[in-house]
Amino acid sequence: MKYNLWFGIYEDGRVDKSSNLEESFLNAENEEPLPFSISEVGIEVFGGKTGYYASLRKVALAVAERLVERELRKEDRYVVALVKALEEVEEAINMLNEKLEDIRTVKDTEIAADFENKIEELKNLRKKIEREIEEIMTKIAPNLTEIAGAKVAAKLLERAGSMERFVKLPASKIQVIGAEKSLYKAFARMKRGKKAKIPKHGIIFLHPFIRTLPKSKRGKMARFLAAKIAIAAKIDYFRGEVDESLYESLRKRYEELRRK
Repeated sequence: MKYNLWFGIYEDGRVDKSSNLEESFLNAENEEPLPFSISEVGIEVFGGKTGYYASLRKVALAVAERLVERELRKEDRYVVALVKALEEVEEAINMLNEKLEDIRTVKDTEIAADFENKIEELKNLRKKIEREIEEIMTKIAPNLTEIAGAKVAAKLLERAGSMERFVKLPASKIQVIGAEKSLYKAFARMKRGKKAKIPKHGIIFLHPFIRTLPKSKRGKMARFLAAKIAIAAKIDYFRGEVDESLYESLRKRYEELRRK
């Protein structure tokens, strides 16, 4: 009988060792109980206990990392889809509100109640999507979410397309995500020898630590925030550890600028 072991195929007392231990680890599945000891067979294949258990640990960790990375890719794509859906829901709410006002200015009609009900349904859907975004962002990027807030973090992730792409962006790029059109227009004017105002922030302007400051100080805060966001995203993607000092340093910088 043939058995799929994490290190290869066992059949008739012989082992055909796999050339891809990670794949064989994932495919190792047999009916229990086995008529032999996997560890005893493995120790013989790897030439001793040390080699066997060292290889098992290495392969198990590598497979775990693959599975986690695969799950994170699935989750960040989910967030990207949710953010796009949220934007469309918000556009629909705004459009229906405008149409409702148009109708009311012309005639007092019962159909206005239908509009109101639909708007309320969409608002409830918006809340549900926002809660889902916050839950997933806290799971896959706790430091980024703590630093930027779930809404801003998710919007940045949506523009980048994935966490993998986002962590490769420099802080200077993160600072102006969402303001690309204004940035390109400014560069075009400068090439023609004209004066141009380069945007100091894009999506991150939604962060309360930026929009609550005077205009003269927003640029400094935006640069500092973008730098912290870049660090937070890298920690989330490569280490997955929560660093509480990041938010504290951000808060202190905000307080400094507010007092000056």
